[in-house]
Amino acid sequence: MAQPPEGIKIFRHIFTVTALLLLPALQFVFIGWLYGLVPLLVFYYFCRFGQLAGSRYILAGSVIAFIVGLIMQTASLVVLAMTLMPAGVMLAHSVLKAEPPYLAGLKGFAVLILSWFLFSGVIAVSEGTHPYSLLQLSINQGMDEALKFYQEDEKIPPDSRYLLVETFTQIKQRLLQFLPAILTGAALFSVWLAMVIGNRLLQQNTGAGPWPEYKHWQLPDKLVWSVIFAAFLALIPVPTIRTIAFNLLLVASVIYCFQGFAIVLFFFEKWKVPVLIRSLLYVIFFFQSLGTIFLSVIGLADVWFDLRHSRSQNATPTEPS
Repeated sequence: MAQPPEGIKIFRHIFTVTALLLLPALQFVFIGWLYGLVPLLVFYYFCRFGQLAGSRYILAGSVIAFIVGLIMQTASLVVLAMTLMPAGVMLAHSVLKAEPPYLAGLKGFAVLILSWFLFSGVIAVSEGTHPYSLLQLSINQGMDEALKFYQEDEKIPPDSRYLLVETFTQIKQRLLQFLPAILTGAALFSVWLAMVIGNRLLQQNTGAGPWPEYKHWQLPDKLVWSVIFAAFLALIPVPTIRTIAFNLLLVASVIYCFQGFAIVLFFFEKWKVPVLIRSLLYVIFFFQSLGTIFLSVIGLADVWFDLRHSRSQNATPTEPS
């Protein structure tokens, strides 16, 4: 699959790496979300151009981005982006070992969490404050400033002001309570995006992807026991245990949302749904809470109902005795 580029294309790839690491650091508030594409870029380069050539482009672009970051005082954000690179490397390693998508995704996710853990540990030792605590403090301050703004606005009727204060207070509590699940979901989404888009790009540019089409991807059936276990914990009337349980349920909903989306794609192609209608439904699925819940329910239902009949097709028929 490896196809080393030639000539001016080498500089174009190095520039691409540099831009992805540097530009979000310069405007982190607006385009910081682009860092979620770092595992995709690393995974694609390693699979498309080979480990040796791919690592050269990644290394060269990283060094340039870091030097510019030092000059512009954004080196810490560039280093933060680099913590996402090992996930892409692990995904490429899983391709070499011909591992199924769910196992590759699990390893990529584990490596990403480990990278963030080590990075936050270094920051905590050097700065004296853990990044997770800083994030919690930032959320608190942001929500408190919003509350203060509405409380001081005399144009808002007292009843509406009271409702806004209660709503913002509950949102702040829920954000802090479910922050571990939110961060875990972000890591899962970044790895999932790298696998799905990377697999598609490799199919288009090389004629063969490392894994089957995304519509055929399937999670292990045994994973459903984690959902059952988390639901059981949520019934225990202990605040700490229930918080852990709800975080686990949120993470599980993200995972099964991925499977639900694969099932939706399968039926879209099977029923030949027009592109315009697909696009509208994609917007509903990913930007409406009910849409994501629907995908999670569909993904979970596939464990019992085998909606794509993939298990029956993969089953080996027994010979009559």
